[in-house]
Amino acid sequence: MKFKQITQNVWDDLNSAEGQATFRFAMRLFLILLAYYLMKPVREELILAGGGAEIRSYALAGQAALLLFLVPFYSRMIKHLHGDKLFHIITLFLAANILLFYLLGSAGMDIGIAFFVWLGIFSVVQISQFWTMVSDYHCVEKGKRLTSYIAIGGSLGAMIGAMVAKTLYLELGAYGLMLVAIVMLIVAVVIPGAKDALRKDHHDDEDDDESIKHLLGGLKRVMDVPYLRWIAASVVLLNLINSTGEFILADFVTAEYSGKEIGAFYSTFYLYVNIATLVLQAFVVRPLYRVIGVGGALISLAAINMLMYMSVLALPVLAWFAIVKMADNSIDYSVANTTKQILFLPLDRFTRYEGMLAINTFFTRFGDLIQGGMIFVVISVLAMSPMTLIVTNIVLCVLWLFVTVNVSRRFKQQTTASGGAAE
Repeated sequence: MKFKQITQNVWDDLNSAEGQATFRFAMRLFLILLAYYLMKPVREELILAGGGAEIRSYALAGQAALLLFLVPFYSRMIKHLHGDKLFHIITLFLAANILLFYLLGSAGMDIGIAFFVWLGIFSVVQISQFWTMVSDYHCVEKGKRLTSYIAIGGSLGAMIGAMVAKTLYLELGAYGLMLVAIVMLIVAVVIPGAKDALRKDHHDDEDDDESIKHLLGGLKRVMDVPYLRWIAASVVLLNLINSTGEFILADFVTAEYSGKEIGAFYSTFYLYVNIATLVLQAFVVRPLYRVIGVGGALISLAAINMLMYMSVLALPVLAWFAIVKMADNSIDYSVANTTKQILFLPLDRFTRYEGMLAINTFFTRFGDLIQGGMIFVVISVLAMSPMTLIVTNIVLCVLWLFVTVNVSRRFKQQTTASGGAAE
């Protein structure tokens, strides 16, 4: 009886006009993440085979510097474009970038570092722009229900992308997978979006909005709004912890593998991560919100991460750390990512657009920038063991726990102020 009720609720959600739009959004995210996960093993082979784990870490930091210039440019774009039009322009532009990398790499040029930096920017810009578009159609209560369906589509795309990459990597090679990714992005553009009548904001904000005119664009918006500052702090810490863990994993991997073995390892790794992500997204996220709420889900992430990194101190080997990182990444991609999108829903359109873009791009990669400096000091200057970073991550998890408690409290206040139901 309970299963029948669950399936009926899902049918009711997806059979509405909003549900049909949700399905199309889910298909788009499916294709975007399929394309992205086709290219992730490619970037790991090109960067690790050519430079190693330290170069990979510094390349992550370089992404933040580039995004510092891209965020203000985007803030000006959203004044004139939104919804499908903005999505189409950005997606086709990024697909053209992949084609350029394909041509340069096929001609024998070393594109490892450039492609690694670009793919990191692709992941935050493309996916952030997608979620800002979706946020135009969801209020807080609707977002708790429908955002998880869209995220399931993304998780399925990521899993299939990892499966295809694992199956075809040796046959098609790095550049063959790039071509398949281009096709996926073009199909995502062709799929129709939601009807404009479903948008929750049908008016433009004031033409002389200060942050639009400001040199820093959306970065100024984040600095001016306390709620956005706390979200930004949470995202910085989350990605600092995650990218430090990625460095440790890369160090383990390069100690045991080389060349195409690295790409094969990461293909398998991402496949397992995305299977776990899909399971969590489909069966855990929505029940978790019902039991402990959006804020409670965010707080639990910090506690779980802290316990996982503590376990590595007792078992510091690749086999166990790979499992920890699979759990870390799958929780991040499912619970953390869905929760992050919901946190923005109580905000007005421009605050939401600028805040989401700045936080999901620059502040996401700012955590990587800090990580790059931390790696340089710990590994290059102090010549300490990479395992020292495990202890660092545990301390960062404690700090993140404090921040998530504050984000949870402010989310409740913001939701109540916007007319939504507080948790």
